[in-house]
Amino acid sequence: MCADYVFRILGPLLVTNGGEPIEISGIRRQKLLAALLLQPNQMVSLDRLVDTMWDDKPPASAHGQIRICVSGLRRLLRGGERDSVIETHPSCYRISVHDEDALDLFTFERLVSQGRAMVHDNQPERAERLLKSALALWRGPVVTGLDSSALNSLVVRLHEDRLTVQEEYFDVALKLGRHQQIIGDLTGFVAENPFRERACAQLMLALYHAGRQADALETFRAIRMRFSEDLGIEPARDLHVLHQSILVGRLASAPPHTSDVLAPPSPRTKRSQGRPAGVALLSRTAPSTVGGDPLEQLRLENDLLRVERDGLRRILSLWLDLNDGDAGAAAV
Repeated sequence: MCADYVFRILGPLLVTNGGEPIEISGIRRQKLLAALLLQPNQMVSLDRLVDTMWDDKPPASAHGQIRICVSGLRRLLRGGERDSVIETHPSCYRISVHDEDALDLFTFERLVSQGRAMVHDNQPERAERLLKSALALWRGPVVTGLDSSALNSLVVRLHEDRLTVQEEYFDVALKLGRHQQIIGDLTGFVAENPFRERACAQLMLALYHAGRQADALETFRAIRMRFSEDLGIEPARDLHVLHQSILVGRLASAPPHTSDVLAPPSPRTKRSQGRPAGVALLSRTAPSTVGGDPLEQLRLENDLLRVERDGLRRILSLWLDLNDGDAGAAAV
């Protein structure tokens, strides 16, 4: 493939050659190209392409129309049929993208991988730059405007990947003490994704460490109300524990550096939906000074930064074991 071609799918579909945009006319051509780019270097069956373009109501001439679209794309992308970026195989097609910089999805994945490696190497400043660069590649929802149920599963997966990386970026920023700087972004993120408990806890932590304990407590109240009204359930029990720790001022004044931010979550466990005692103690007069054993505080902070719903119970269990159950009064 010519190195000058660049494909961008993390937002509206965009193709450039030597920096100049190439117009991909026709919604069917755009959908076909998007379907291939969402599965780069993989065989995509003719039947799947039919589903992409017409969902469950294809015309009798569907296969022929796809061949016409492929031929048109080849002319646009290569100036002819030979040596095309789109390969033809029996009953399927494949787009060949071997240069990492030729597809923004590949660039995103590379930067994320490098950023995670920096986290585990305890180099949070470099991790922050890499993850921020990865997120900057997103220009909007994947292949915006190309609605297709056949594409949805691929689009949803990439959207979930982006949200996870955004939370990982917030983790690193919290580790670096950038609490005040990320409050705005976190507030917007939680408003758009109100049931991602990891981000909810990150916002509470950022507010608390920015000296806004009352706002952190109010954030929990709003989160809890949203869960109750929209889902009929409580937030994860361990989010209640974080709230209670903020309430009594038991978190360290600044998060420690650690390589444990991105540890994988444990299998999902069912949580209690009961109302924990102490939640009614919400107060704007709770002490804001740091107290208690430093090791206890640092351990809680480190673990709570990984506030995935799937992992919270295991994380706090470790903390309770470390302190011989002394923190249990704050949780039940």
